[in-house]
Amino acid sequence: MLTKAPAKWMARTTVVSLVLLGFQVSALYFLLAVLLLNTHHKEIFW
Repeated sequence: MLTKAPAKWMARTTVVSLVLLGFQVSALYFLLAVLLLNTHHKEIFW
């Protein structure tokens, strides 16, 4: 149970940082954020 908490925190932090980079730097970071949301949606939203 304790091992899943860091995975959720890391996945959420990564998605937020990629979205912010998408606004500031390049739209390619939005693509990476969508890919991460697609593959790790259970860790992010559960």
